[in-house]
Amino acid sequence: MTGQPYMAARGLELKTLAGYAYKGVDLEVSKGELFAVRGRNGSGKTALLLTLAGRMKPTGGTLVVGGFDLPKQRAKVGRRVGLGVFAGLNELQESLTAMYAVGAEFELFGRKPKREQVVGYMRAWGIDDVADVRIKDLTAEKMAQLGIALAFAGDPDAVVIDDIEDQLTMSQSEGLMELLHRSARERDVAIVVGVVERALAEMADDRIYLAKEGE
Repeated sequence: MTGQPYMAARGLELKTLAGYAYKGVDLEVSKGELFAVRGRNGSGKTALLLTLAGRMKPTGGTLVVGGFDLPKQRAKVGRRVGLGVFAGLNELQESLTAMYAVGAEFELFGRKPKREQVVGYMRAWGIDDVADVRIKDLTAEKMAQLGIALAFAGDPDAVVIDDIEDQLTMSQSEGLMELLHRSARERDVAIVVGVVERALAEMADDRIYLAKEGE
């Protein structure tokens, strides 16, 4: 990789009333690279991912994303970093179809594609076969693929994804890691993914491990 990393954190931390969600985080992620944040549930993975995406405000350390300093320029970062589906933040309405969800995401970026364009986009992500399936009826794997597709809808410079293991087999999760690795290269996007399993983290170009407090 050449040039400055797209994301760079030094001593990044988030302190809450209950203690540190994460602390002492150093990382660099370049465009075209897949980076894994590994840690057990409760280790602060999701909080760190949302911080990198400009959706949460750190309480210490430094973070630069796309040349913008966070948290001061969080709004600018948020427009350049695509977000997968995060529980409690941007969950999809269960009665909607997958195709409606994709079309609505495009509209957020000022685009109004026709049905065939939406289906074509979904085909590129391997989910055109569930275009007319309601969110609540999607398998866990298809839901994960839809979340990734939605994160890329605005042609972002970086993407942050979580929960690629939730209700999935290891083989399915490995398939998603391969998809993300390929997408980082082909689309020249910096991708950060949260994982629990060491084997999945090892599939990324680089990685960090977050320990829970007391470990």
